[in-house]
Amino acid sequence: MKKIKELQERSKLCEGRDYGVGFTILNKKGSKFKTYLPFTACRDYLNDFAYVESTKKEIGKIYGYNHKLLNCFDKKNIIYFGVNTLHRNNNNGNYEKFDELQNILINNYIHLEIFLNTIETDLNIKIKTRIELDEDTLIIKCSKFWVKSTPLISVYTLLIRCYFNTDLEGNSIVDILKNNVPFINADSMMKKSCINFYELYLKNKSKFINPDYNGYGLVEDNSPGLIHNFGIDGFIKKLR
Repeated sequence: MKKIKELQERSKLCEGRDYGVGFTILNKKGSKFKTYLPFTACRDYLNDFAYVESTKKEIGKIYGYNHKLLNCFDKKNIIYFGVNTLHRNNNNGNYEKFDELQNILINNYIHLEIFLNTIETDLNIKIKTRIELDEDTLIIKCSKFWVKSTPLISVYTLLIRCYFNTDLEGNSIVDILKNNVPFINADSMMKKSCINFYELYLKNKSKFINPDYNGYGLVEDNSPGLIHNFGIDGFIKKLR
C-alpha cells in the first residue's frame, strides 16, 4: 500500500514546466505521508513554500497557488520530499518519455543518494539525504538546511532533476556535475547553476541561508512573482 496520500489538485496550478520530474513537500505522520502541496513539475512553487515558512510572511496567490503559513518547518531537523514522474498538466497531453523517465527515477535512486551525499559531505552538511521507494515515487528524507531559503530549495530540487540519472562516472564530483547529461534536454543549460552552487557555497554560506530578499528588491506589495521566480539562478546573478 502506498505511503503517500495526495491531498491537493494539481490541475489548479498554471505551471511554467508541466511535465517530467514532479516535487512536493510531505507531512509525515507515523509511517504515512500527506502532501502539503500538489506534485508539480514547476519547482518555483517550492520557492513560495520555503519563503513563507522561513520568513513567516505570506505572499498571496501566484499561478494558482497560495501558500498559507503552516509553521511546518519549526522545531524540525528533517524534511521530507516526494518526487515522482508527471504527465503534462490540464489535459495538455501525455509526456512522451514518461515511462523511460519513471524507470530511471525508481531504479537509479541509490546512485542519486550517493551523489547528493557526496555534495553534502563536501559542503559540511551534517544530516545526509536518504531515499526510499514508495511504489512509483521517491520519498526523500533530508536536512532542514535544504529548505532554509528559496535558493537552497531551488538548487536541491534542481540537483535531483538534473542528476537523477547519474551513473556516477567521473574522477570527482566536479566531473559528474559538469559531464552528466540531464534526462530532459532543457535542463542541460540549467545545470550550470548546480555547478555554481557547489563552487560558491562555502564562501557565501550566510547569503545562501539568509538571502537579503528586501535588499534584492524582491519584497513588494502585490508582487508574489518576484519571490516565485527567485531560485538558484536568480540568486547567483545577484551574488555576482
